[in-house]
Amino acid sequence: MKKATLDRDEIKRLFGDLTDHQIAEVLGSALPFPELERISMLLSQETDHMVEMGRLTPKGRDLYDYLLRTDEQWDPEA
Repeated sequence: MKKATLDRDEIKRLFGDLTDHQIAEVLGSALPFPELERISMLLSQETDHMVEMGRLTPKGRDLYDYLLRTDEQWDPEA
């Protein structure tokens, strides 16, 4: 059984290399682990089933949009 709360290491394992602010947003969302897994899957683009977006709660969609937006704004050349 999964713990009720996630810690920083679990979030990094699930989402990869996030900034401290992004980790705080994930923790602050208080979303259940299965929904965080769906968000991670969608962000990794390892699925062509965008119908999964319909299965996210509004709060889950907000977190997905936030993480996608901040990932797209990150510039490895900077």
